[in-house]
Parts: sequence; C-alpha cells; structure tokens
Amino acid sequence: MQNTYNFINLKKINLRNFSLYKKNGILFEVDEKINKGVYCLAGANGLGKTTFLNSINYCLTGIVLEPNKQVLSPSEIVKSYKDYTKRYYVGRIHEKDKNQAEIEVTFKVSDKYYRLVRGFFERESLRVLEIYKLEGLKKISLVTGDGLSPIELNELYQKSLSSDIGFVNFDYFIFYQLYVLTFDENRNMIFWDERASSSALAVAFNSNPEDAEKISELIRRMEKHESNGRNARWQATQAKTKFKDLEKEIKDKKPANLQKLEDELNELYNNSDKSEKTYNNIKIEYDSILKQQSYLNSEIMILKNDHTRYFSKYSKPRSKLVDNSNIQFAIQKKECLVCGSSGAHIRENIERNIHKDECPLCDTIINDKNNTEQIELLELIETNDKIISSKSQELENLILEMNGKIDQLEKAEFEYNRNKEKLNEFLTDNPFISYKGSGNKNLESLIKQYKSQYELADRESISEYSKRDKLKPEYDSLLDKVETAYKDAELEFVPIFKKLAKSFIGLDLNIQPKRVGKSIKLVLEIQNTARTESFQLSESQRFFLDIALRMSLAIFLSGSDGATMLIDTPEGSLDIAYESRVGNMFGKFVMEYHQNLIMTANINASQLLISLAKECGSSNMKVRRMLDWTDLSEIQKEGEGLFKMAYDRIEYALNEKNNV
Repeated sequence: MQNTYNFINLKKINLRNFSLYKKNGILFEVDEKINKGVYCLAGANGLGKTTFLNSINYCLTGIVLEPNKQVLSPSEIVKSYKDYTKRYYVGRIHEKDKNQAEIEVTFKVSDKYYRLVRGFFERESLRVLEIYKLEGLKKISLVTGDGLSPIELNELYQKSLSSDIGFVNFDYFIFYQLYVLTFDENRNMIFWDERASSSALAVAFNSNPEDAEKISELIRRMEKHESNGRNARWQATQAKTKFKDLEKEIKDKKPANLQKLEDELNELYNNSDKSEKTYNNIKIEYDSILKQQSYLNSEIMILKNDHTRYFSKYSKPRSKLVDNSNIQFAIQKKECLVCGSSGAHIRENIERNIHKDECPLCDTIINDKNNTEQIELLELIETNDKIISSKSQELENLILEMNGKIDQLEKAEFEYNRNKEKLNEFLTDNPFISYKGSGNKNLESLIKQYKSQYELADRESISEYSKRDKLKPEYDSLLDKVETAYKDAELEFVPIFKKLAKSFIGLDLNIQPKRVGKSIKLVLEIQNTARTESFQLSESQRFFLDIALRMSLAIFLSGSDGATMLIDTPEGSLDIAYESRVGNMFGKFVMEYHQNLIMTANINASQLLISLAKECGSSNMKVRRMLDWTDLSEIQKEGEGLFKMAYDRIEYALNEKNNV
C-alpha cells in the first residue's frame, strides 16, 4: 500500500443549540461517540440527516458545498462557496440561538487528537482548538490556543492539520474531504468530471506533494489565459462586424442598424434582476414577520383587557368598602368616624382593617375564598397571566428574528442598488449601444472607434493564447510524472478498485488514465468497452462505481488508521437489484480493508442496511435513530410502526453476525 496520507478518523461529534434538532419541543444536544467501522444515522426524510453530514464537514473545513455546482479545483473552493456557507444555516438555526449554536468535533490524525469548536456563523474562526496525545490514560497537551484570537486559532488549525495529514496546504484537504471522501446530495462524479478527476489523481499519484499544487496552479493560469484570449477574440469579432456593417452602410447609404451589445448587457441585467428578486423576497419575509408581530401585540392587548375585566370583577366585593366615601373621608382626616379618635396611627389602622377578609364593623365575609365564583375568577386570572407571559416570550423571539431579517434586508437593498448603478454606468459609458443612425453620432468616428477596439482586442487575444502555450511544456511534464506514478501504483490500486466494484456490479472492469485536453482523467472500462460518458451507465451504476473509486483511493492512500468516508442516503439512487450488493461492497471497505464509514439512510425496507449489518455485526456498526433527536411530523407518525419494524430488522441483522 502507498499509505501517503494520515486521514482523519472521527471520534466524537457534538451539536449545541442547533434549532433543527428538537425533541418534544426542547432543543436536543447531539452528543455522539463515533465507533470504528460504520456509524449510520437513520431516519425519515426531512429530519436533518444531510444537514448533520454537512455540519461535520463544515466544522472540519469551514465550507458547505452549494448544490448543483460544478467541481472546482482546490484553490477555487473557498472563494466560490464562502458566501453560500454563510447563508446555509439561516433558517436551520433560529435567530435567538444564533450566537450560542456551535459544533464540536474530536478526531484523530495518526497519533494526535484534535478537538475543535466552531460557531455556525463563524466559518473563518474557531472558538476552541486543542491538539494532544494520549499516553495510556494520560493526556499530553500539544496545542491549547491560549492567547490566540479565534481567527488565529483557525489559521493554526489549518496549518497543523495540513502538515499532519501530509497535504501541501489546507485547500487540498478541503478538496479531498468534500469531493473525494464525501459522497453527498450533490452526487459529484470523479469518473466523468475532468477537473475532479485531474485534481484527485494529481494528489493521489504524485511522489512530490508540491507537484500537485503546481498542476492546480498551472491549470488555473492556463484556463485564465484561455478565457481572456477567448473573450478578447469575441470582442475583436464583435468590433470587426460593427465597423464592417457601418462601412457597408456608408457605401449603400442605408440607415445604420447597430446590433445592441446584448451579451455584454445580459449579465448586468441578470444580476440586477436577481438582486431585485432577492430583495423583494426578503422584504416579503420581513413584512410577514411584521404582520405576525402586529397580530401578537393585538392578542396581548386583548388578553390584558381580559385581565383587567376579570380582576375588576374579582375585586368588586371589597371595592364597596375601600371606595366608601365615609371611609375615604376618615382616612383623609386621620379620624375614626365612630369613636372620633385621631392621629396618623388611626389612618394606618383603618387602611389595614379595610383590606381584611371581614368587614371591620360587622365581621361580614367580604372575599370568600371558598366562593365558587371567586375561585373560578382567580383561575381565569392565573390562566390569563400564563398566556400573556407565553405570548410576550413569543413576541421577544419574533423581535430577535425581525432584527436579523432587517440586517439581511439592508444587505440585499445595498446589493440591489449597487447592481443598478453598474448597469446605469455601463449604459452611460456606451451610449452608442442604442445608436439608430439618427445623426447624433458621426459614422466615420464610430468606424474608427470600432477599428481601434478590434486591433486592441486582437492583439490581446494573441498575447493571452501565447502566454497559455508557454505554460504547456511544464504542465505536460508534470502530467507525465502523474502517469508514471499511476503505473507504478497500478498493481496495488487497480485490484482494490476491481474487487470493490465487482462486488457491486458483478462484472469484470478496469480503469485507465487518459489525457483529455488539458487534463488527465480515469476512464472506466466494462467488459473491455470504455464508458466515457455518464449516460452510458444507469444512475445506480455510475454513482456506486464512483463510490468504489473513492473507497479505493481512501484505502490506497491512507495510513494504518485508515480513512473515514461520509456518504449521504446512498439508497435513494439505488436499483432494487443492487441493494444487497452495495451493502456487501460497503462491508468489504470496512471489514476487509479496515476503513470507517459515516452514512445516513432513510428507514425503509432497503436491503442495503440489512446486508451491511450482516457483514459488520453490532461490534463494527452502530445504527443511530433520528427519532432520539427529533420529532416526526404528523404524516411521518402514521408510518411510525413501519419505522420500528425496519429498525428491528436491522438490529436483528446486526446481532445475527455476533451469534454465528
């Protein structure tokens, strides 16, 4: 085995104040110890399984991938997804829990343990970083982060982890963790994505880790030069077309009919429309909260009026005594109206006596605590007070939510106005874009202007393509090294893939590296026929063959502790004929190659979990029920009995292996 990298092995995951996970209306603190082998989080749709896996990767990398986006090279990931990551937990975490919500992850890399805590809205910083070793039961601290700011802690974590794993920088850890060691709802393919395949191979089959960084950097530079050259060529073609049309117009003495620069304007208009839509949507959400706040205020006002009415009715018997004009006169004069005694103590005695339960003159009961009507009124008052308190708390939470929404609204409004200004500036700077030959522009001047634009763009295009071509020899040389390294490793790596893949698909297959354009990719061959397009296989086949490739890379590259893969609801794209076979493939990954798997699964009659449970047994597989974390919806409750039956079948399969 090559054993190039010391991949992480997760030991513990803790989510605190995470609003999505509630049990009986109370926030549930997720505190999970991750066993060696398979950890499977199982539950119905919509309970937050995907969010759980995304949160693990967020804590490790500070990034959440946006769905339906192309695979990016290592250096592009953070820049492209940092804004989406900031938005990902909005709504999943309530405004009132925002500052306290955090995730803690403990994992092992070689002989070191890492413990880190990251806030869900603090992707560039860490709240806690601890790196230590264990000597027996004794904990030897290596890094505590004392005296460092949260941002400095994050920077230290990235530098330390990259070094301990063996990556040249943290960007490559992010790439491998999110694109190779994770198979999530994005279903990104390594086999059929040239950029993903090229980056994965450059890291996997390279004797010098820095060469992988050079390959990535050269690809980025060549693509930039090519893009610049292509854009300049397009601009040159547009300018040439325009001055040729104008020359023809002068020759034919026909009115000018300049084509609007729709392609240039298109992006500006789209950005303006998109930001306007975002602003309007957030405004609708804000207005909804405002309406709800008004409704709550009205409810609270009505409840307070009810309180006054109930209390007035409850206090009515005593008010006859307290509001009596003679009593009030005696209090004011500080003189007893019966015996004529006077003084400040007389007023105090009168005020004390009129608030007793009996009349001070005739001992008649004023407020009878055993009176049914009085008891009912008191109960109404107490119930009313509790509802007022609950509604007031709900109003406070809503105000917090509204403050957060105001901040979003201001940012959206700023972005909208900024895009409008860009559009207006473009139109102001390019008045000829709407020129209709009305005589407000000189045709000869326009022709000269377009010719100048053409010559400038043509020179720029030639220069950019030349810069790209100068980088190719160095890039080709590095790819030659990758191909050579692959051939050296082929006797170990390919058999692993063949074994895993055949346990799934049941057919003999092979993989070969091929040069395609600027990149190198792995080509899948089934029964000696290359499958270069994803549509040449069924969805199940291409997804799980791609998983087999990832597993093979993890096995081939990992050190003695193995690697940990994250797989999200694999059965969702699985043909029923392959369910048991996938369980067998996952089982080989864990049991035969001593790797680890964290996966999520829907609870249904899928044979995948049952066959995997039979392969691993309870000592190497833990199935965690999401019902322990969160409540089912009303619809899901109708199938609760079926969920229990499915769990019982899996538990039986887990214990079956141990009893053999």
